[in-house]
Amino acid sequence: MRIGITADVNMGQSDTFRMTRAHIAQRTLVNALIHNGITPIVFPVAKPEMAAELLEAVDGVIFTGGPDVAPIFYDEEPTVNTGISYLPRDYFELQLVKDAVKMHKPILAICRGLQVVNVALGGTLYQDLNSQFKATEQPLIQHTQRAKVFMPTHHVAVDKDSAMGKSVGVHPLVNSIHHQAAKKVAPLLHVTATAPDGVIEGLENADTSIQCVQWHPENIWKHMPEENQLFVDFFERARKMSR
Repeated sequence: MRIGITADVNMGQSDTFRMTRAHIAQRTLVNALIHNGITPIVFPVAKPEMAAELLEAVDGVIFTGGPDVAPIFYDEEPTVNTGISYLPRDYFELQLVKDAVKMHKPILAICRGLQVVNVALGGTLYQDLNSQFKATEQPLIQHTQRAKVFMPTHHVAVDKDSAMGKSVGVHPLVNSIHHQAAKKVAPLLHVTATAPDGVIEGLENADTSIQCVQWHPENIWKHMPEENQLFVDFFERARKMSR
């Protein structure tokens, strides 16, 4: 089985010319697929009109982390705390979401991926949690963790009846590297997980062909079996939908 992975783009300075604006796939995510016997197919940041053709080559797609989704795509101007965006990637991935839904290709979306999926389907985002989000249950927790990314730092509450709950349990400990989050949830999606302060941590659609997590399972799957199970269950859904 083949699963697509959206590439990030190297936006930093590099002494190697080949790395300038290079399309890159995170090693730990690629390894998660290989470990589970899945063939990874890395999607470069291509033209939006190429999205459907790329999807034809895979059984499902994983939307990965990266820079902020530009707020122009949900009819807002950038605040002073909004981070870097890369419009070519936004245009491509927003179309990739829409085409994947039309083609019934299952989606697993990680961190920025959750935000891209939500925006593509009609939702909006908090551009910056620290300056915009009003915590409902307790003070705002640390969503951009100071610990290393492979160290989980906070719990999330997961709906026990969701596919996510069946994979990771109802009170998993997760890692966290984001300053944006879903605000208005797209009509096609519903909330499956929240942080202790009320920030949305998980989204799914009715038939679970779309599953989104705000944390980074690709960085903790190796030593947390429930996070690997999230991938395994996604692969199984992709396998069933491809029959």
